[in-house]
Amino acid sequence: MPSHPHRFVSAAACAALLAGFVACSTVQQLAPPTLQTSAAVIESASNRPSFSDEDEERMAQQAAAAFEDSASMWEDELLEAYITDITQRLVAVAHPRPFRYRVRVVNDPVVNAFTFGGGLIYVHAGLIARMENEAQLAMVLGHEIAHVTERHVPEGIEKAWSDNLIGAAAEALRTTGTLEGEALEVAYSYSMNAMVSGQGRGRESEADEVGLEYLVNAGYEPREAPQVFQILLKEYGDQAPIVNFFWGSHPTNTSRFNRTNELIESRYADAGAGLIVNTEEFKRRTREVVIAMGIRDYEEKRFNTAQAMFEKAAPVSEDDAAPHYYLGKIALETGGVGEIDKAIAHFKTGIKADPEFSSIYRELGLTYYRKGDRPKAVKAFERYLALEPGTEDAEQVRKYIRELKRY
Repeated sequence: MPSHPHRFVSAAACAALLAGFVACSTVQQLAPPTLQTSAAVIESASNRPSFSDEDEERMAQQAAAAFEDSASMWEDELLEAYITDITQRLVAVAHPRPFRYRVRVVNDPVVNAFTFGGGLIYVHAGLIARMENEAQLAMVLGHEIAHVTERHVPEGIEKAWSDNLIGAAAEALRTTGTLEGEALEVAYSYSMNAMVSGQGRGRESEADEVGLEYLVNAGYEPREAPQVFQILLKEYGDQAPIVNFFWGSHPTNTSRFNRTNELIESRYADAGAGLIVNTEEFKRRTREVVIAMGIRDYEEKRFNTAQAMFEKAAPVSEDDAAPHYYLGKIALETGGVGEIDKAIAHFKTGIKADPEFSSIYRELGLTYYRKGDRPKAVKAFERYLALEPGTEDAEQVRKYIRELKRY
């Protein structure tokens, strides 16, 4: 199973969030040097902070900078420009906030998306790869935009601040008479988690509902929205929190699927014809992500998911052999003798797409050998060496050729 996204939040990220909190005028009194007496602690902890738009934006920018320092980002300006265009289409019909929205893609197979608030949104490559069309991707973005427009991040921090800090202060005061750094770290970590790892089920449900409103008003087909949850439910079920669409603290995929369908029937049943489902740009711009995530799935032996990725990517470009190469390998690794001909067909299609894709000839040679067609195996191996004369396995392949010609 993919690792949990929280691993990206490093000590640097925590430090940046601390800086963000301390920078807010309403929170400066909570810095460690002032928390030395019980009266000051209780007074400070009882005063729930109220974050301005400027505070939210500052914290989001600092958290995002720290996150990007420790996370691997997907570097594709055309993809980000495409996703930004969808985002702006949604923002144009969203409740106004004074932020400039920015979306970046995280190079990670985890099916996830999140926001730090302040208009800063992150979508994982694993989620993009599993979306079937632009309307589904727009639902993901609408959900995160709704978290921003409904002030879920600062509201979550405001509540978490007093709820958790009072408890930490009481325990610290009971044992030591002062509030030292450890108790402060608990409070800050709790607030950080409110920003990063989910806004609570009530806020998540609201983001689904408001995000659906944005989706429809931006001209997208609402009936694709429940399919986002259906895709995740089909692939992961509802057992582990990490797979409950984006991160934990979300309603189950089943309940979200059902609730979204109910909203469509009650509010958007009369949505007009001609609404956007998919575009050619979605297929083109997401194709490299789909292939990359398919390769990761293949390497981790998730063959069914990998096959779905490559089957989705293959029709988009006629001159890329990679999807056919991996579909052939998957056929060999998951099937019996009956799959050999299917693998050969995939390899041949890949060669037709790109005759210079060297690795496919090696696999084709091995497959012909398994089928018992030695002359074709030799021919494929020889073509492989002609394209890659200095490859590390050149001597081994030459040995194969000598043995096959001998008998």
